[in-house]
Amino acid sequence: MNVTGFIGRLFRFKPYLFLINGLLWCIFHSLPLAMGLGMQWFFDRTATGSTDYMWLAVPLILIALFRLTRVGTFFVAFHAWVTYMYHIQAILRTNMLAGIMRWPGRNLPASPGEAMSRFRDDVDEVVEYIESWVDFWGRLVFAVVSIVIMANINWKITLVAVLPLLVVTLLNNLSGNRARKYAKVNREATGRITSFIAETFGAVQALKLGQAEEHVSKRFNRLNEERRQAALRDNLFKQWMKSLNQHVLSICTGLILLMCAAEMKAGNFTVGDFALFTSYLVNIGFSISLFGYMVFQHKRLKVSYDRMRTLFRPGEEDQIMEKREIYLYEEPPEPVNEAREPKEKLRELEVNGLSYRYGQSSNGIQDISFKLKQGQFLVITGRIGSGKSTLVRTLLGLLPKQQGEILWNGERVDPATFLMPPRAAYTPQVPRLFSDTLRENIVQGKQGNVDQGLEKAIRLAVLDKDIEQLDQGLATPVGPRGVMLSGGQIQRSATARMLMTEADLFIFDDLSSALDVETEQLVWDGLFKERDVTCIAVSHRKAALTKADHIIVMKEGRIEAEGNLADLLETNEEMQLLWQGEQIPVKAG
Repeated sequence: MNVTGFIGRLFRFKPYLFLINGLLWCIFHSLPLAMGLGMQWFFDRTATGSTDYMWLAVPLILIALFRLTRVGTFFVAFHAWVTYMYHIQAILRTNMLAGIMRWPGRNLPASPGEAMSRFRDDVDEVVEYIESWVDFWGRLVFAVVSIVIMANINWKITLVAVLPLLVVTLLNNLSGNRARKYAKVNREATGRITSFIAETFGAVQALKLGQAEEHVSKRFNRLNEERRQAALRDNLFKQWMKSLNQHVLSICTGLILLMCAAEMKAGNFTVGDFALFTSYLVNIGFSISLFGYMVFQHKRLKVSYDRMRTLFRPGEEDQIMEKREIYLYEEPPEPVNEAREPKEKLRELEVNGLSYRYGQSSNGIQDISFKLKQGQFLVITGRIGSGKSTLVRTLLGLLPKQQGEILWNGERVDPATFLMPPRAAYTPQVPRLFSDTLRENIVQGKQGNVDQGLEKAIRLAVLDKDIEQLDQGLATPVGPRGVMLSGGQIQRSATARMLMTEADLFIFDDLSSALDVETEQLVWDGLFKERDVTCIAVSHRKAALTKADHIIVMKEGRIEAEGNLADLLETNEEMQLLWQGEQIPVKAG
């Protein structure tokens, strides 16, 4: 979909709002036509020297009514435009957010700061362009009708009034490439500074420990200066084009007035005609300026359109205008858990030939195959950098698999869209908590009677004693702007959050990284007292390995060996070294 197709879909989104806005602003911009005709009649009547002064009250009353009507139309039209503007912003931002959520893992094409500039600046650019189209129809009606009226009075002067349209359009077409260039550089510079600010706030402790404040300040100043220069060039060029358009129109208006004076002297032009031309020329100037500026905007719009599209996965870019419900004036409906057929309950998970490589390197996983039945506990172990986490993330679709297939109960599935609650739930090696209460971090907005499930999740995650020690218990604010929990408490809070999903398959990526041996043992003991719990865990701890039904030993991105613990300890040297606690560093995978 090119820019023209994108614009067409924008117009077809909520078309009744576009038509209402077009009609209202058409009325608003067309009302001065009646004003010009009234002025022509008034001044021509005055020039006749009539002594009947009662008629003077009539135009004054009409002018007052005209002004009141136009002001009233403006407020109604402005309300309609704000409503339409919010709908456009909402659909673009909602679709962009949905596009980001479909990206596997962290493979986003832009940093969070750059993404925010697309949500803000590029969406605003689209709204400004649509606003010009809303005004366009009223300006067009005014320009056409006024030119017809003026041509009937004097076609030569009217011709001079229309010529600026051609000049302005030519100038804006010639400026298109430079407009796109300046707009792109400005957007990119804004994204870099926004991203740098976000990264700085997220790494305050590291910066203090490294005593890098001065270096960060210098880099911030440099990025800010680059952004200032880019914004200055972009806005200066934008204002220069507006000014150039206005100057062309002003020169032509001067010529027209001189021609009017000459025609009046020759007796071919009345005072009323002059008043009408003077009234119409100002609005014609605004109309021509708008038409020219819309050409300029169209050239710039491609930059914003391309930047927004990069937030979507390849092949999904056209979903930027996907139709969906947006809720501006009412609360959205409560989310309903998808009803699953009994056959969807996990009976067997099969992985065949799963492969993923990082870029052009040899790091990653290659040809991974295994089976997991309901109620089994599979442990993936191996040296640091052997590909354990890569395997889990590829299995879940957080990294896009390059080869292989994943079957759920014998049916091939797309892991990125299928292996999510309530089918599968995942706790990463470094989980995150939000700035909210501990309860909300665990239940994550679930409504209804969740107390029983919450109590069970807390118990299984061995989090109950920690909660008792918090001043406000589950109501304690935690996260970046609350109580700073320990690494183990964060890990177990995330585990409780995962258990709240009641998924068929639980996946842990190195639960032991922040837990002591005793606490981890309690987690596994409690979890496997439950019936039909199916788990995949990345771990090297004996607490997990001794409970495993099946163990996969990873080495250099491949399966080195697999089986139960007793057989592996007897036959596999790699497993023997891991059991003894020897970790031989290898390249990251």
